[in-house]
Amino acid sequence: MMILTGGYGVQRVDWHVDEPVAAGYSRVYLVESGQIRYEENGMAQTLEPGRMYIFPASTPYSMVAIPGKPFCCLYYHIDFFPAGFPSVIPVNPQEEEALQEFWSLLRTLHTQEKSQTDYGRKAAESFGDYVQQCHLPQHQAPMGEAAAYIRAHFRSSELNVNGISAHFGCTPEHFIRTFARAMGLTPYQYLLNMRMYEARRLLLENHSVQETALAVGYENPRVFSHAFQKKYGVSPGEFRRSFSPLV
Repeated sequence: MMILTGGYGVQRVDWHVDEPVAAGYSRVYLVESGQIRYEENGMAQTLEPGRMYIFPASTPYSMVAIPGKPFCCLYYHIDFFPAGFPSVIPVNPQEEEALQEFWSLLRTLHTQEKSQTDYGRKAAESFGDYVQQCHLPQHQAPMGEAAAYIRAHFRSSELNVNGISAHFGCTPEHFIRTFARAMGLTPYQYLLNMRMYEARRLLLENHSVQETALAVGYENPRVFSHAFQKKYGVSPGEFRRSFSPLV
């Protein structure tokens, strides 16, 4: 389990999430107010306040706030690898005292700007562990070793699908097909997600575009910039200047 990012607050009126390709990580929302229209695989449902929702890492989905009361939530992006689940998981915090206490503590840490302290990070990690142990399936995801290999080596510019498939004794065609069926996205998409999320973190730490490109496996900053803009809709430089969190 790895905490990628988190936050708390009222979201913009134009807030929405569109994941046409599986994200590769899970969003976890503790919804305080507002309603969300959530859609996956052509099926829609309304997400209500006072609930926690765990969103799948391997299924494309979209969300939009329903006009009316402002949408406010405590949120985390968490890599629950190797747990896999195909659809959103709703949880009622009123039935779990521990979850209510986590909600109150983490909200306070974010409002007091203490979420990035050692204590704040440990509290978030404890929350992630609790969610994984109590609410997610415990079976190992298929192709878990391959995903772990990508996670361990995504910063290398030499990593590519041909090399990964050869490492596991497969042809590229067979490896891509098997990985996509198990994980909901291709090996390249999984690798790209890992690189782009790490790039976001480095850019926010004020690393230059060139430094960031090299750190996430791109020898050519222009190729990196093109991939980043295609993924997030803004260039790496624009992202640094006008960062908007991916809730």
